Amino acid sequence: MSADLISGRLGGDTFPAQVLGRHHQRYPAPDNNPNVFADLLTWQDLNRLLATHRIDTPRVRLSAGEAIDVGHYTRRRRYRRMPDWNAPVPHLLHRRLREGATLVVDAIDEMHPPIGDLVAGMEAWLGTGIQTNAYASWTPKEGFGVHWDDHDVIVLQVLGRKRWRIYGTTRTAPLHHDVEFDEDPPTEPIDEFVMEPGDVLHVPRGCWHAVAASEGEPSLHLTCGLNTTTGADFLSWLTARMVEHEQVRIDVPRDPAAFADWSYRMSELLTARLQDPAVVGEYWRDGNETATARMAFSLPMAVTGHLTDTSLLRLATRRGTLTTGRGEAVYAAQGRRWRIAPAAAPVLTYLADTGTATVKELAQLVPAVPRDALGDLLCRLLEDGALVGEGEAE
Repeated sequence: MSADLISGRLGGDTFPAQVLGRHHQRYPAPDNNPNVFADLLTWQDLNRLLATHRIDTPRVRLSAGEAIDVGHYTRRRRYRRMPDWNAPVPHLLHRRLREGATLVVDAIDEMHPPIGDLVAGMEAWLGTGIQTNAYASWTPKEGFGVHWDDHDVIVLQVLGRKRWRIYGTTRTAPLHHDVEFDEDPPTEPIDEFVMEPGDVLHVPRGCWHAVAASEGEPSLHLTCGLNTTTGADFLSWLTARMVEHEQVRIDVPRDPAAFADWSYRMSELLTARLQDPAVVGEYWRDGNETATARMAFSLPMAVTGHLTDTSLLRLATRRGTLTTGRGEAVYAAQGRRWRIAPAAAPVLTYLADTGTATVKELAQLVPAVPRDALGDLLCRLLEDGALVGEGEAE
């Protein structure tokens, strides 16, 4: 499953520009194809994750209108050399689910590669971090009641069907740490529909909603929660970068006679920076260039430094940027910068566009670069964490 398919379904760049954060919108499965998300997470995948991963509560939890006490479906498991943890007990977990609980697995994108790969592409498209949670339910009981989230979500209905009720917003763009909260949900929905397999839904932050598997069948969906990028985030970023000015670094005056002059000079600095037409673009660029890469290991090749023609490589993150000029190319990602020869730059561009390639394919892109020099560059980028080794092509 490619993130390009998601962005294409939602309208490409028009989605973040015109829909994201503004209003809810449902996107039916393409050509009534209910299996479009089937490979992302199966019931067998979920069973395997629960059985083989040491996932403690609240990362795995049950909810039935409110959180269910972990003692009702877990038992404390003890080890000699590892911390104790609340291990789910299968028959107890099943019982609570039959009674109407919803099963939640937080950050499943960090544990299940098909979802992680999709989300990495969505992060590059939307320019923000994303945490994806899985929700499984079996009954018409609402797992969380009528509620709102403090972040935008993109919902992918994987299996089964789920009924959504949308109640609208009572406060525009609320924050996790806000100055006021409206705790009284609306009583009448403004929209109601059933999400079918393959459907996508966007719900903006602050939009009250309720969800239930009310269609008489097991339901499994993924909720992709987008990190907020608010004006408050922008101002924090801007002020952190103004320490180059002496006026910003010195102490706030304590003499009341100096207050007005100091405030005026600060406002001049801020106004000049805010009036720069490039400043917002710099914010988005910096966010991409400093974003943490999703965790990936490259054993054994990152340790041995041995690459063959069939070694598969990919970028650790697709949110980096590549600039060329003054006789060198600079690749910026993960808060770091790598300087490479401009002749080798097409290698990084190709990996950003295609995802994964063999060393042989990359060498064919840059015939002017000596093979030994290209091998040294790829090994350096692999050892530094800019590249990830994906094994050998068959």
